[in-house]
Amino acid sequence: MLIDTHAHLTDERYGSPDGIIASMKADGLERIISVGFDMASSVGAHKIASENDDVYCAVGFHPSDVGDMKDGDYNELLRLSKSDKCVAIGEIGLDYHYPDTNKQAQYKGLETMFELVKEAELPAIFHIRDADGDMLERVKTNRDKFVKTGVVHCFSGSEETAKAYVDMGFYISFTGAITFKNAAKFPGIIKSLPLERLLVETDCPYLTPVPHRGELNYPKYVKYQAMYIAGVLGKSTEEITEITTENAYRLFSKMKRA
Repeated sequence: MLIDTHAHLTDERYGSPDGIIASMKADGLERIISVGFDMASSVGAHKIASENDDVYCAVGFHPSDVGDMKDGDYNELLRLSKSDKCVAIGEIGLDYHYPDTNKQAQYKGLETMFELVKEAELPAIFHIRDADGDMLERVKTNRDKFVKTGVVHCFSGSEETAKAYVDMGFYISFTGAITFKNAAKFPGIIKSLPLERLLVETDCPYLTPVPHRGELNYPKYVKYQAMYIAGVLGKSTEEITEITTENAYRLFSKMKRA
């Protein structure tokens, strides 16, 4: 059974996540981690997790939303992080993709999120887009804040960047992007990583893998990432399923085993 370590079950395109959750066992899913990206989605993810035994959550502010933090949001996130169903702080990070990016607001917000990671004593879920060098530098400088390390979600960097994070004790997670035709770099990166640092995710409803690209993404499609990685490494899908599931439980240690 697989674990989707990064899903957005609060997305309005799903309407209600009840159907997704009800079919988890039939879809080969053991756990789903629903990840927040602002205050509303963090509260929503926590609510879904609190009401469903097989769903857990992460709370935090995406770099594009962190400038919208209001007085009291930090304390509310910290409160949510103490829940038995909250397993990580995220997603947090840096995103330079858009030309109107306010980098200073992202830097300030990231420092706040680093403090939250330290105070909550939970793993971090990093969102990094077109900002690999700056993010790596800031993580290295603040390494002492990550008591439980964390994961670089939706990894899109280089083999050297992946190694730098692994050397600091972090995990690397792959989405359906590894199945895309223009994803030629990923086999080399996957082969370079220790098996005990690999995770799989969907980032649904985004980044739907082949053969469903162009459709809405769902947690059940995480199997295609496991199948792809198995093919790259010459292992069975069952082996990769077992490895990535064990890795997820190790990193997100508040998550109860099935």
